[in-house]
Amino acid sequence: MALDFRSARLSSRRARLVLLLAVATAAIAVLAFKAASSSVSYYVTPEEFARQIGDKSDARWRVGGRVVPETIQQDGKTVAFDIQGEHGEKMSITYSGVVPNLFGPSAFVVIDGTSDRPGHLDASSVVIKHENEFVSGTPPAGSISSDILKGLASPTPSGR
Repeated sequence: MALDFRSARLSSRRARLVLLLAVATAAIAVLAFKAASSSVSYYVTPEEFARQIGDKSDARWRVGGRVVPETIQQDGKTVAFDIQGEHGEKMSITYSGVVPNLFGPSAFVVIDGTSDRPGHLDASSVVIKHENEFVSGTPPAGSISSDILKGLASPTPSGR
């Protein structure tokens, strides 16, 4: 009789341990999924922004585009510049804060902010999106990388 009692008790312990491990695994999986999905950064292009803005002027926007060369104007900590989408749509950006080190002409940026009027975004953050083009040595003339290198070699706007 004592043997049956021990095996039932052992089975009960094993069942609780398996149940505890299953619950812990499920909780870790849910937390990992939430963390991974929140780190994905979706953005719209300037073309999509122009189509979707409508009555959503107070909404938060995340817009990605290339900094248009020769549009960067800096006055103290405030930076104004234009970005351009792949199809030529431009929009103006105003940002008060420290810009990333790689910020410059032709850099691809993702802007997070609110729109106070069509075609303009008042940015709360500016993030450089790294290129997926890798070139060892000197990049070919006319490539995106050569444009960025030209922008980095040129004098930076005053106050930077």
